[in-house]
Amino acid sequence: MPIIEYNSEYFGALCDFVAKVGVDLGITHRPFVDYYYATKDWCRLYLFIADDGTVLGTYGLDRMLFEYNWREVTIGFGSNFYSIRPGTGGVLFVHGHKLCPIGLVYGGSASTHRLIRARRWAYYRGVRVYTLNDDYPVHPGESVFRRVVKSIARHVTRSTLSAYESCVPLAVRKNISVREEKEYTRDLMMLDSPFAFRLAPTLDYLDWRYNTSLTFVRYRLFRVLQGGRTAGYVVINESPSKIIVAHCDGADPEILANGVILSILAVAREDRYPRCAVLSSCHFHMQNVYRSFGFVAQPADRAFCLGTLEGPVDIPQDTSSWLVNYDWGDNGLLPPFLDQPKYQIA
Repeated sequence: MPIIEYNSEYFGALCDFVAKVGVDLGITHRPFVDYYYATKDWCRLYLFIADDGTVLGTYGLDRMLFEYNWREVTIGFGSNFYSIRPGTGGVLFVHGHKLCPIGLVYGGSASTHRLIRARRWAYYRGVRVYTLNDDYPVHPGESVFRRVVKSIARHVTRSTLSAYESCVPLAVRKNISVREEKEYTRDLMMLDSPFAFRLAPTLDYLDWRYNTSLTFVRYRLFRVLQGGRTAGYVVINESPSKIIVAHCDGADPEILANGVILSILAVAREDRYPRCAVLSSCHFHMQNVYRSFGFVAQPADRAFCLGTLEGPVDIPQDTSSWLVNYDWGDNGLLPPFLDQPKYQIA
């Protein structure tokens, strides 16, 4: 029963596997799975295959380049971790982390957390998800009453995001601006980072992961300018109901946070209906900027865990100077996709 890398020949077997899992997974959408897991060596979906060719388990691994204290470190982001036979998941997990010793779980299922707790991975506190114009999502198992209350709140308490434009301080509007770009260029790459921990991708990785011409997800790139000079960049993941700050980087935390807000407003400027804006942050000064604009933190931290097959990694717990973004790994690549029937975008 070998472990193999997914390629398009296994798409049918993969769909059969997902049907047995019984969950709506993005890996049954061919444009996504063939792009994300089969175009670059650094991101693969590993399949545990039975003798008859049946898929028994899946484990995705995106090997991402980070900087910690200005030293490069490759960390594997796990995704689409499922199995239908006991023991299969553990074998796939070990296989993945032999290929990339340091792993990251950012979010993750209950079963994933049981596995990494058993291996003594470290949980890092302070990574918060912030929302503006909350869309009051309905969760499985919620009562009819709560669903009705959320529906009323959704229609009564929300406005278009452009209504928040007056919350941008005059000094920010005079000094900071954003400009939409179509391509990632080398001058966007920040060489002198103020962040102790950050994703530090190559230009090739950025152009692949946040490609602005994909059909299944819409990424929009904005250059942050301070006094007319490049100070960073922001990548927005846009859907009809939500604007997600997928990734950003810059030379100054407060300027970057204001650039994030201006990018959101630029995307939402022509909106006729309310949309929700979502981002992640653990940096003290950036959080202050977001809160002053109106973003509200979710009650609990979002799980952010690092470790190896042998246990935790030598990275201290203080995240207050880290740059963490929401759409890392496959966090922003979940169904339904824009080119599926539910979503259409102009």
